[in-house]
Amino acid sequence: MINQIKVGAFLIIGVVVLLGSIFILGSNKSMFKKSFELSSYFDSVQGLNTGAVVSLSGLKVGNIDRIYFDETKNLVKVVCSIDPEFQVKIKKDSRIEIRTQGALGDKFLYITPGSTTSVAVQNGDQLAADYGNDFLSIISKRGSESEKLFDAIGDFQKLIRSVTEQNKIPSLINKLDQASGHLAEVSAGLNSTVKSGSLDRSVKKLEKIIDKVDRGDGTLGALINDRSLHERLKNMLGAGQKTQQVKQILKSSVEE
Repeated sequence: MINQIKVGAFLIIGVVVLLGSIFILGSNKSMFKKSFELSSYFDSVQGLNTGAVVSLSGLKVGNIDRIYFDETKNLVKVVCSIDPEFQVKIKKDSRIEIRTQGALGDKFLYITPGSTTSVAVQNGDQLAADYGNDFLSIISKRGSESEKLFDAIGDFQKLIRSVTEQNKIPSLINKLDQASGHLAEVSAGLNSTVKSGSLDRSVKKLEKIIDKVDRGDGTLGALINDRSLHERLKNMLGAGQKTQQVKQILKSSVEE
């Protein structure tokens, strides 16, 4: 009877030790290492659980110890246990955010290293939190904008389906070939014009004509630069007499 009691007690102790080991290993904590705590506040921790990994630039440095709602700040507080080996690498101006890992969408905390000039964190320090910049976090934050993106993708799929069902792809390809052929002809014509030097000669001639006009050479230059010639032409055409006649007519109409 005593032997049976001893065996039963031994089995119970063994089961307790086994369950304790599974719990400790499952939470990714070490029994022989001391850790220090860092905390952060988030407005939402959807999908984040205790025991989740805490990463520093992709390198695992600890795990989440506690998650609870802080009524004084009306935010969710997350407390992390960090390996002291990485304490000097985490600066006070480091930032922390929730990210998604893997296809199953497991959440973890990602710490972005601070500046090299900043001092290292101490036990109990608080890190400033950022909203996650991974794809799923962005979609969850910008729900209305992501809906527009999906609507645009859906419209594009409808367009592709319509083109495919009506067998317009060969016609589009043919038109693209024709357009590229015309573009190649135009480009070849421009290249030949440039190589022959006719374009340069035309530009030089145009510059010479503009210079002559600016200097007042020729009839066009005289008309543009000689103010007296303009006045003589205006008098010749009778612009001044017509103006006087109009004034007299208006004056006589008012007197009557």
